[in-house]
Amino acid sequence: MKFKTLFSTLISIVLFSSMTFAQLTLLTGPEQGSYYRFGQDIVSVIGSDPGNAIFNQVTSGAAYNFNQLIDPNSSYKIALIQSDYLYYMQALDYRDNLEKTKPIKVVLPLANEEIHIVTKANSDLKKLQDLGKMKNGDQRMNVAIGTQDQGTYATANLIKDRSQIFWASRNIHFDDVMHELFMDRIDAFIMVGSAPLQKLDLNPQALIEEIALIELENFNDWAKYYDNDTIYTTDYKWLETNVPTFSVKTLLIVNESKLTEDDKKAIHKLKMGIQNKFDILKETGHPKWKEVDLFDWTDSEWPMYK
Repeated sequence: MKFKTLFSTLISIVLFSSMTFAQLTLLTGPEQGSYYRFGQDIVSVIGSDPGNAIFNQVTSGAAYNFNQLIDPNSSYKIALIQSDYLYYMQALDYRDNLEKTKPIKVVLPLANEEIHIVTKANSDLKKLQDLGKMKNGDQRMNVAIGTQDQGTYATANLIKDRSQIFWASRNIHFDDVMHELFMDRIDAFIMVGSAPLQKLDLNPQALIEEIALIELENFNDWAKYYDNDTIYTTDYKWLETNVPTFSVKTLLIVNESKLTEDDKKAIHKLKMGIQNKFDILKETGHPKWKEVDLFDWTDSEWPMYK
């Protein structure tokens, strides 16, 4: 009898806990990307508190995250995404008379993500316009732009279309681009993420060949809606000079239409946890936390989650 009573009590505790604290699964990105690092920081600092059950889910990138959030058959509700990708999907909604982005709300703005265009240091590619040059007389430059699951893919296509600098795009995964560059199968690759990116945080002594970043300028007004930024020599050991570039904002977003009452409480705790422990995140997390302004967003840019 005592055993049955104890068992019933334990079951009641488990059921009560599951009803009281909803676990949040945060969609981030590849393990060597900045999104995943931000997710790990949040789990370590905020998820350590009782009642703040947060799981950092590895994904293939921002586009995958968005598609999971808008899919009614997917259980995922909260994710990290690039601001330009969110605007891009909104433009497609307007074009196709859809409302995929309507229930998406911004919980918090996070770090800026710099546009990295990487090439070999001994190449003739020094600035964006050089990607439009022909090689061997009739071949375009081969530039890896990620896969369709990644926000980089959309950013690269926007740069290409707006700048009218035409290269041959190659859909190559984040993990494979360095190998493809060293094998001379591509001339450059594009990555969008908060510097320093773990994938590029390499010791120059271990590199087969030296690498460099291509300078970006607002050619043909392609960067009109991007922020001026710089990738510094302090970000990467192999970088010899500061490189001008542009950046987009990382956003923590949620699909409001999917949320239960427990989800809403959990997201409120997450938001307040980030704000209340911001100093710890800046001290122990990714270097970009030091540049984050949690209040640098308004409803005029995109509706906030209230």
